[in-house]
Amino acid sequence: MPEHSGRSGEGGVPEALRAAIERTLAVAEKPARAGSAALRPERATQLLDEVARRGQQARDELARRGQDARQGLARRGSEAGAGLARRGQGARDELAERLEALERRLASLEDALRSSPKPKSKAED
Repeated sequence: MPEHSGRSGEGGVPEALRAAIERTLAVAEKPARAGSAALRPERATQLLDEVARRGQQARDELARRGQDARQGLARRGSEAGAGLARRGQGARDELAERLEALERRLASLEDALRSSPKPKSKAED
């Protein structure tokens, strides 16, 4: 990899971008054909500053969007968890009601069996 690619020491991406553009402009200043106008150093500096500024703005915007996305995912995760908890609570309540109904039916059947006359066995006949 070239020495100036990626992040450079303390300048980060904007400084690496600046270095890459400076190398490109240095090559561009060598006219490919006669009569080509070279970029004035002041204009080249202005362009570099503008590109670096736009790169910084793009980085900031991406960071903001990433933060917004993280917050949105966290919010949706919380909402989904709360929804699952509500459904779990509802299912638990429904099971408790059904169990109580079964207990009532069983008690009713047991009472019916206790109060019904016992059939005589064949041995008693």
